[in-house]
Amino acid sequence: MNQGWPAADSVELDGWLVRRNAGVTIRANSVLPLGAPFHLGKALDYVENLYAAHDITPSFQISPAVQPGDLDKYLETRGYAVRNPTLVQCAEVSDVLAKLPETSTVVNISTTPSAGWMDLWWHVDGRGGAETRAAAEQILARGKALYATVEDGSQVKAIGRLALVDDTAGLYCLAVDERFRRQGLASAVIRSLLQAATTRWVWLSVLEDNTAARTLYDHLGFRTVSRYHYRVRTLP
Repeated sequence: MNQGWPAADSVELDGWLVRRNAGVTIRANSVLPLGAPFHLGKALDYVENLYAAHDITPSFQISPAVQPGDLDKYLETRGYAVRNPTLVQCAEVSDVLAKLPETSTVVNISTTPSAGWMDLWWHVDGRGGAETRAAAEQILARGKALYATVEDGSQVKAIGRLALVDDTAGLYCLAVDERFRRQGLASAVIRSLLQAATTRWVWLSVLEDNTAARTLYDHLGFRTVSRYHYRVRTLP
């Protein structure tokens, strides 16, 4: 998943991957704690000083594989709050395709996002102005992916992104214009992306409280295989 959403800068710190991307998206501006540093306190001081120097709020992505194992509790005592509890779900591409309905919706697939694709994504999920959007576009450009667009003339109705990582694929940026929801466009986008994929497995992340998305993914056969949340520093 880290390769599916790559940050501009990543520094390895004694087992931790410290990611920075101008503060755009918490995933690309958080520490992925893959191994236990020799001196936890010094590692935390380094992270906090580095992020402060770049005007980024110190954050950690906490999963069951976190190292050291008690890092979550330690960060809590240090003034870090829980943000965005998220489920990681996975399914076989063939199983998902078998559950998706046939559709007459025309979905265009490309290897780069169009301006209309970006406009809709930023309208639905974007946070910030032109400079922030440019940093987000650079995240997309760093990884190999397929981009799906449903459009009617100049009107983009729905979009999606399938990150291609080794022999797996990750579903990202699924968005439907609020004026065209409940028309099966999200399913059409997923179907077209997976039909264009050459991988066996597809994975995604979904916020634990996103009931609508979880209902769709459950119906398509996605099953939770892991979870994570972020610890974000709230104390000065």
